[in-house]
Amino acid sequence: MKFVSVLGGAEPASFSEAVLNGWAPDGGMYWPAAVEPVSSRTLSAWESLSYPRLCEEVLKRFIAADDPDVTPLDLAGIVSAAFSSFGDAEVVSLWPLSDELHVAELWHGPTLAFKDLGMSVLGRTLSHLLRRRRQRLTLLVGTSGDTGSSAMEAVRGLEGIEILVLYPLQGCSSISPVQELQMTSVARAASNVHLIGVEGSSDDLDVPLERAFRDAAFKRAHRLGSVNSVNVVRLLVQVVHYFYAYLRLPEGDLRPPEGSSERRARVAVPCGAGGHLAAGLLAQQMGLPITLLAATNANDALHRLLATGELRAHGTVSQTASPSMDIQVPYNVWRLLFVASGGDAAAVRGWQADFGAGGLTLPPRVREWLRVRVASAAVDDALTLRTMLETHQRCGYLLDPHTAVGVAAAQIAAEEESCAARVPTLCLGCAHPIKFLPTVAAAFGCSASRALALASGPAGHRCVEAVGQLAQQAKQGYPAAGWVPPGCCAVLRKGEAWQAEWTAAVRAKVEELSAAAAAPRSRL
Repeated sequence: MKFVSVLGGAEPASFSEAVLNGWAPDGGMYWPAAVEPVSSRTLSAWESLSYPRLCEEVLKRFIAADDPDVTPLDLAGIVSAAFSSFGDAEVVSLWPLSDELHVAELWHGPTLAFKDLGMSVLGRTLSHLLRRRRQRLTLLVGTSGDTGSSAMEAVRGLEGIEILVLYPLQGCSSISPVQELQMTSVARAASNVHLIGVEGSSDDLDVPLERAFRDAAFKRAHRLGSVNSVNVVRLLVQVVHYFYAYLRLPEGDLRPPEGSSERRARVAVPCGAGGHLAAGLLAQQMGLPITLLAATNANDALHRLLATGELRAHGTVSQTASPSMDIQVPYNVWRLLFVASGGDAAAVRGWQADFGAGGLTLPPRVREWLRVRVASAAVDDALTLRTMLETHQRCGYLLDPHTAVGVAAAQIAAEEESCAARVPTLCLGCAHPIKFLPTVAAAFGCSASRALALASGPAGHRCVEAVGQLAQQAKQGYPAAGWVPPGCCAVLRKGEAWQAEWTAAVRAKVEELSAAAAAPRSRL
């Protein structure tokens, strides 16, 4: 099994090479060179597997049987350790909102975000590979909210790994006080974790990170890696969500549509950078009988691409109630277009160049390929908040704002269909609402203390209780202009030459980490 760059300018990589590289040497993202469909017999056998066991089985399909770096026994140990700190023994649970709509709760990990699933496996995989190869790695991470804390938690204290996270400060984004405190708390406690706040959006902070990764000599010299959704482990573990949730739907819900014998389902996917959507396309390639519904907030670049075939550069990022989705450059789009074009790397390079020059337009055949597999909808804040309130009133279930975007999109899609054409829908549950108390308060028109009480379940969930304690400490806003949050090693201000200044600052911090790693250690 090999992985190829969607830009076509790099040699195929093994699983281990792709994991350690993050981005391919040509600046592209990796995609499996070949995808073997899952047989109906195998799919039936997977129905009885736990989430960790299913994770093993899916990942094994993308690791060569004779791979000396990751044996089946190694993989079993990695996966077992990855989910040991989760607050639910099942790891992932399904919650019915109606007979036709279920939420797949993907948030039972330490930071209460779906990213804990892939990030926990990735952190353990990196640690395993680095120990085996006696190497070190510096991880560069940009976050709009949840990725940063999840990545920090996954690698804190792991030998051979340093992590540098950039995040948008409060006031420059809709990042919640709890999300910020999750990151600053870990940065203060773990010596291998480093945090930089920026006066800008999540798209802004991607600029210095992408420049660092695209400088092949700099990347190689400082052993840079990525744990954003660009990394293939994140992609592959997200594929597991689709299979596991589909196989947990009640048998009666998976009725075949009229004129078909295949039991199909729709999956509503709240989208930011598009990593979960790319994983959904890979699940489709593997033969899972699903269609996808891409749900965006007001930052609707991905929705507009799917609806019109056009993607324009330099869109302004709007602050919304679902901050982890506040992205106007969904970088996994190049994976989507690679698959939709039949693996045409030259076409992807052309579209990337067009986008850099101002915008791209897809040809009719690619638009049609996407149309039959991926629908889309954009949901504004008013509908997001109303969906949170009405879902709780109807069935006592409190959605976080990102999942509410997906549920609202699913309800829009259902209203546009005839009863005979409807299929059961899964919505990927992104996070626990306790991380977004100001939004809960806005949706319910209640006080902060009431919002905390509403969002504090389920009882006995150790991860919810831990984040709940942080929620009681978190503060909205900063005490003074120019304040540096405790735990941040720097704050990057946005001046006229901010792109060059931020790039220089990130490079300097990376060089500092490399120098510290190379310095001889005291024996005292």
